[in-house]
Amino acid sequence: MEKVKHIPQYNYGDYKSWKGDWELIDGIPFAMSPSAMGKHQFVAFQLSKRIGNQLDKVSCLKQCYLYYELDWIVNNETIVRPDIVVVCGGKVKDFIRTTPTLIVEILSKSTAYNDRIVKKEIYEAQGVKYYLIANPEDKTVEAYQLTNGKYNLSENNQFMLNENCKISLQYNDIWE
Repeated sequence: MEKVKHIPQYNYGDYKSWKGDWELIDGIPFAMSPSAMGKHQFVAFQLSKRIGNQLDKVSCLKQCYLYYELDWIVNNETIVRPDIVVVCGGKVKDFIRTTPTLIVEILSKSTAYNDRIVKKEIYEAQGVKYYLIANPEDKTVEAYQLTNGKYNLSENNQFMLNENCKISLQYNDIWE
């Protein structure tokens, strides 16, 4: 008879006590170290700068807020740390506890599966309106828009964050 293997399950209480950088997905911890490589950081900064500038330009900063690598406590067993997040409706005091409007993940070899499959499913199920996956290796951005509860790949680079806040992003010069 084969042994049944037990996979320990963790929750937010456990997560708060861990040292280092972690994500918790359905009770399973994922280490987020070492830190992201330079190319990843550069692309994340370029996109953050462009999103922030757009939020300033269209006067939505009092309605929508930009955050970088801030924990989103989805529930007691799932805490993720997206690379870039836009939250509309009010400033975040400690961690994100409501569904963001836009999330950007920058792909790296170690996170590609989670970003493309696992986190995409979480973001879709939680109702994140826009999900962007930036790939520094092939210099592409996949933009997904939530329609009728499902993500659809979109060629559009304009994002209606709320009824008063629309931003437009260009990606051609974020890679170098």
